[in-house]
Amino acid sequence: MHKEGVQIFLLQDTHFRGDQVPRIPSKFYNFWVHSTNPEAKSKGVSIGLHKSLSYVFLDSQVDPGGRYAFLKLKIHERVYTIVNFYLPNSGQNKALTGILNKLDSFAEGELLLGGDFNMVLEPALDSSTGTTAFPRSAIVSVKQKLHKRRLVDIWQILHPRHRDYTYFSPAHTSYSRLDRFLISHHALTFSPASSIGTPIWSDHSPIFLSLELPGLVPREWSCRLNESLMHDSECRADIISSIKLFIDTHSSDSTPTTSTMGSL
Repeated sequence: MHKEGVQIFLLQDTHFRGDQVPRIPSKFYNFWVHSTNPEAKSKGVSIGLHKSLSYVFLDSQVDPGGRYAFLKLKIHERVYTIVNFYLPNSGQNKALTGILNKLDSFAEGELLLGGDFNMVLEPALDSSTGTTAFPRSAIVSVKQKLHKRRLVDIWQILHPRHRDYTYFSPAHTSYSRLDRFLISHHALTFSPASSIGTPIWSDHSPIFLSLELPGLVPREWSCRLNESLMHDSECRADIISSIKLFIDTHSSDSTPTTSTMGSL
């Protein structure tokens, strides 16, 4: 994820148990919030922050059962609530209702949600078969809850008639888009972009969301001398020779110390 430039990393179905969360071996993501299942190595979500992200930690809240994690940050004087969730294979509507109800009392500022719905919301586009086994009433109910909170499926907004999927079911030999990012509707002014990647070490494809956050200045690339070159005798000799040539060439330079600049 570091190579992809990911600043905020959301993981679902981590399978960590209770307080047995291993140290994630990454020198790039140095702050983590975990929600784990205390009874078994199932479920679980994690949020990781890249060390280059400039932020102020405000608050966090995690589900003791491993279904969701909330993180509240201030980034360049704006407050953002980051949400990561993982819905079950059945009872998705009820589970999402519980998560959103808790989020209502926690959320502040801009909402950025990411997670595995374990259901499709637009069968005609989100499923390779064009159909779904989920009751229409459940899909309508989920959409109403998201609409009430003014949350939009950013990938669908950007690709209204395009088909792409995040999960392949071997049992049903079908593809589905189960994973999605949701953002506050007025965050659409942050020039969002979203894409679906290729699965590598998971049976789900990674999804990406990029936003141009107000006031956030991109880090400038800077060049630094490779100090190990100074221990190379040939390199040192070449540098010394180049410096001497520069001094000899410009020591008799007759260029005036003042000049007049014209304007067009």
